[in-house]
This record gives sequence, C-alpha cells and structure tokens, in this order.
Amino acid sequence: MAPTLHATAAGGLGWWRVQGSEVASPEVASGFHDAYRVQTLDARLRERRLLQALERFRAAGIHPVVGKGWAIARFYPRPGLRPYGDLDLHVAPEAYEHAAAVQPAGEEHDLGVDLHRGLPRVGRPWAEVAAHSVEVELGTARVRVLGQEDHLALLCAHLLFHGAWRPFWLCDVAALVEATRPDFDWAYLMTLPRRQVEQIRLVVALAHRLLGADVSRTPWPPEGPIPSWLPRATLRAWGRGGHYTLTTPIALAGGSGGSLLDAVRARWPNPIEVTYRWRAPYDGTPRLPIQLLDVAVRATRALMAAPRVLARRLSPGEP
Repeated sequence: MAPTLHATAAGGLGWWRVQGSEVASPEVASGFHDAYRVQTLDARLRERRLLQALERFRAAGIHPVVGKGWAIARFYPRPGLRPYGDLDLHVAPEAYEHAAAVQPAGEEHDLGVDLHRGLPRVGRPWAEVAAHSVEVELGTARVRVLGQEDHLALLCAHLLFHGAWRPFWLCDVAALVEATRPDFDWAYLMTLPRRQVEQIRLVVALAHRLLGADVSRTPWPPEGPIPSWLPRATLRAWGRGGHYTLTTPIALAGGSGGSLLDAVRARWPNPIEVTYRWRAPYDGTPRLPIQLLDVAVRATRALMAAPRVLARRLSPGEP
C-alpha cells in the first residue's frame, strides 16, 4: 500500500498511523516519515506564501476568504499531515476581475493562488458566505476563512466532483466533523438545496464507514443509509494511486506506449464523478447506465472537436 499512499500525497498520514508500531517494515515506515518531514517543511513555506498573497490582495482593497488547503489543514494534529498545493482564495463575484488583475505575471512571482469567483459548487449567495466567515490566527496575523458549515459543504462537493480519488479529501471531512464546535449551525447548513444536504450526509456517512469518524455531533445516525457502490468506488479510486479519470480523447492523446484497453480504462468514468455531474440519484441502482451515458457524450464531443484540434496541430508553425 505504501506506493499508493505516496502517490495520493497521504504518506504523512501513513506515518501518523504506523509510528511507534510494528505494522510497517522499517523501510516503509522510514518512507512515510520522510514524506511527513517534507510535508511539514512545505506547510511552513505555504503559510508564508498565504500571508504574502493576502497582503497583496488587501493592499488592493480585496479581502479574500480562504478555503480548503491551509483552512482545513489546521484541523489536523500536525501541519505535515495534510499537504496542499494551491492557495484557494474566494472573493466576491463582482471583485473577481479586479482580483485576477492583481496577481502579477511571471513564474518568479507566482504564489500558487487558485482564485475563485464566490463559492463554486455550493448553493449559497456569496453575501451569506462572507457574513458567515470567521477570522482565525496564523502566527501574528489574522486570516478570514470559510465558516465551518460552508466549509463542510465545499469539502463534500469537491470530493464528489473529483471522484474521491485522494484519501485525505475524506479525512478532511472527518477532521472537520470531529472538530465541530457546540455552536455549529446545522440549521444554517440545512438551508442549502435538498440535493446538496443529501450529498453532505452521504460523505459524512462515508467518512464514518471507511475511516471510523465520530459523527455523533451530526444530526444523522452513524449507520445511516448509504448506497453500496459508494464505498467500493471510493476504495477503488484510492487504489488507482492518484490516477484520476483522463478526459483527453484517445485519438488525440498521442502515442503513450500502452494498449487500447489501458487507454479505455484510464478514461472510464468514475461512478462518483458521473453521479455528481449528471445529478443522478444517490440510490442503489447500478451506475453503469450513467457511465455509459457519460462515455457517449464525451465521445460525441471529442468527434465533433477532432477536425478543429487536428487542423490546429497541423497548421504551419505548430511543432
């Protein structure tokens, strides 16, 4: 399992689990420990970048709200347990163009900011999200982060949208649910669209089922109903070792040295992704019809786009 955990950036979590035990061989434990140490150093670097990015935006009169990344990593016992790449900053929709222009061009100035217009994939007006956000400390600075309720909604939507292929995305949900304050406003969360509330319930139940998360503070029973395909699909996604579904059409992908069957497998849609994308019910019916629909639509779009893409590739001056 060690290569799979490393490939999904869960090596630090592997160390946290096996440290002081004889579960893993010394070689495997050492690899996990190295991952944890590197992730710890990287976390400190990204904290500095986050403060630099926020200072840059605030100087321009823009006040972003931080989500995912550092905002959820602070719920873990140690900084090196939850790695993150981008700095997810959310701004008011009307301020997005101004915020995008504030980011300087050039790789040497890149702080790794992933700028978002409002709160994508969460059905709530930005004014409510901003009013519900809170300020927390980062060293001597103050950082505004999403309120726990909106943050939980975002984490669940993000996990489903991307097919749950990274284990720490589910760990994020478990960590946040277990850290909920007594004043966690479940009534506020329930004002989201009904489908989104059901998605949150399912992901929370999945965290309990696969990770043993304590969900006693939630309004849902620990053993609430969950379709049998969801845990299987999640474990299968983790087992792929960080390889999410490819979307490049086979005909345009170029020679990769693999077989046609391998290419098809790499593009076969994750059942969690397609259920979210096609707004299918989260019930016990087979996912195959939805997957076939997704394949058919993607293939049709690829065929329609193929002449234009090939013409661009063959145009003079193209490599």
